[in-house]
Amino acid sequence: MTASTSVRVRPHTREAIARLSRQRGVSAAALLDAIVSREQDEELLAAMNEDFGRANVDQRAGEEMRRERADWDQTLLDGLSTP
Repeated sequence: MTASTSVRVRPHTREAIARLSRQRGVSAAALLDAIVSREQDEELLAAMNEDFGRANVDQRAGEEMRRERADWDQTLLDGLSTP
């Protein structure tokens, strides 16, 4: 069995978790896992967007990113097949 712990939430939050988990046909724990995972993904994407935005403003950073992309593009021409 996977270890677990309790988290205190307000009653309306608990009701929302129960309703959403019922609608999706998953446990409350699975729902919370999915929500946390989605939030982590959104954080990562926001940080990446911020970096890309900075690279578009900062000419030196933008040039560095373009050189790195060119290096990665060369790997597409290496003759190796994808798995």
